[in-house]
Amino acid sequence: MDSYFHAWTVADPVAAVVLVHGTGEHHGRYKHVAAFLNDHRVDVFSGDLPGWGRSPGKKGHIDSFSQYLDAVETWTERALKAAGDERPVFLLGHSMGGLVAVRFVQRYEKRRQLAGLMLSSPCLQLKIDVPVWKARLAQWLDRAMPRLVMANGITADMVSRDPQVQAEYVNDPYIYSKVSVRWFQELNRAIRAAWEERERLDLPVLVLQAGDDQLVDPDGVERFASGLPAEVTFVRFPGLRHEVLNEPEREDVLRQMLEWLKRHGGQ
Repeated sequence: MDSYFHAWTVADPVAAVVLVHGTGEHHGRYKHVAAFLNDHRVDVFSGDLPGWGRSPGKKGHIDSFSQYLDAVETWTERALKAAGDERPVFLLGHSMGGLVAVRFVQRYEKRRQLAGLMLSSPCLQLKIDVPVWKARLAQWLDRAMPRLVMANGITADMVSRDPQVQAEYVNDPYIYSKVSVRWFQELNRAIRAAWEERERLDLPVLVLQAGDDQLVDPDGVERFASGLPAEVTFVRFPGLRHEVLNEPEREDVLRQMLEWLKRHGGQ
């Protein structure tokens, strides 16, 4: 399945970042991140994952998590081709996009061509435990009615403390607030696989984790990061909600990201 692609590029780049958005959203919500990186001579390659934003497919639905990985591979191949051998290419994923980025690196045969992985509140352990009966119902529906959609439970105040960000989230025509039964099952299967294949995540990793995250369990993310085989920088931001790149303190978060990029060749 094709995916919508977009690049924010500069005349004389020193590095490139492939950016992967989260559940229900789209690449356009990261134009301020791209602008910041562009100001520091970093190209940004991104797009909308299948079923989200401007990409084709049933909204909020995938048949397989591999559809997301295929989209990210397309974006990454473009970034690597543009960078050649002269500039490092990094991957940045937020929330579900963080999980996508993790699974992509774990499965990507050419992952050693990437300079590092940056994760923003990655979906590696959900905050709310699903009751056993609901999990069993989901398994049955996955077989009987996989395309059935339901509310994803994400509210604007969970996303950010910034009133402007909340208002834009509510009024954004490209945000879709439902997910299918198959999507939810594929998400959980991908989380389990990410933990099972942690040894394959052998690139430098930066984790920018919200401390007051109501969607992702910060302690679970820290446990995941602590078991990785390569160099890991884990930063927890006390009091910040899920989208650390959209919180009032976003400038500090972006500066820490930039410093990490510079230490790993992005300068």
